[in-house]
Amino acid sequence: MQSVQKTLLSQYACAPGINALITAWNQAFDPVDLISEWYDHIWNIATAQGYGLDVWGRIVGVQRVLTISSENFVGFLEAADLTEQGFNTAPWYNGTATSSNVRLSDEGFRQLIYAKAMANITDGSVLSLNAILMALFAGQGDAWVEDHGTMSMSYVFNFIPTDVQISIIQSSGVLPRPAGVAVSYAIRGHA
Repeated sequence: MQSVQKTLLSQYACAPGINALITAWNQAFDPVDLISEWYDHIWNIATAQGYGLDVWGRIVGVQRVLTISSENFVGFLEAADLTEQGFNTAPWYNGTATSSNVRLSDEGFRQLIYAKAMANITDGSVLSLNAILMALFAGQGDAWVEDHGTMSMSYVFNFIPTDVQISIIQSSGVLPRPAGVAVSYAIRGHA
C-alpha cells in the first residue's frame, strides 16, 4: 500500500491501534523487498545462488553434479586430452582413470550454465567459439579455437584450467562441437 490513510474510514483515521496494525501489515507484505531479493537470488544469473542456479541449470539443460577426473597421466603433444602431463610429472595410463561425481559450487555451476547457454545460441563459427571462450575464461589467460582445415579443430588454453574447468571443457559436452569435426584440447605456453 502506498498510503495507509486511504485504506481507513475517516472515523478510524486517528485510532492508534488500527493505524499500527495496518502499518505493520503493510510492511510485512510490501513486495518491493521480496521482488528485489527474488531478482538477485533467482532471476539474475550473475548473482543467483543455490536454488536459483538450479533453476537456470534446468532451463539450459545441465546438472549441478559433474564427473571430475582429477588424475593426470603421461601424454604427448598431440594428445587430445587436457589431463596428459609430460614425462617425469605423472604416471602412465593403466587403463582406468579415477573419477568422482562432484556437486559443483555456485561459481563452478554458474560457469557451466554460461557455457551451455552460449553453446545453445552459437552458430559454430570460429569467431563465435572464440567469443564463448573469452567470456568463460576472462581474466585467466588466453583461450582460442584453432581450425586445422581438415575437419578438425582444437580448443587451446594458454593457462592451466582447474579440475572443474577441465571437466566442463571435456566431459560435460557443453562446448560446441560442429557436426563432423574432430575436436582436441591443448594447453600451450603456460608458465
